[in-house]
Amino acid sequence: MMVLSGTLDHLTHTIQVLQQLQRLLPTSATLADVADLLACVEASYGSDVLLEDVIQHLVAEHIAAQLAQRPSRRTHQVQEVAA
Repeated sequence: MMVLSGTLDHLTHTIQVLQQLQRLLPTSATLADVADLLACVEASYGSDVLLEDVIQHLVAEHIAAQLAQRPSRRTHQVQEVAA
């Protein structure tokens, strides 16, 4: 495990990471749930990819999906003219 600060020992760092996960997940989440999530991410992106790169890719994918669901301005303008 990577320790982010020289002043934090391994145990303190582990506690902090788990507490951050706990804030983001349902209260019923287990370590198996976390492991499953990470296994899915690893299967999709590989084990050597930076977390930041995965996050950026997922955000871009999410934005693209949101934009695809919106009616285009052109479609909206045509509907207004027809009405």
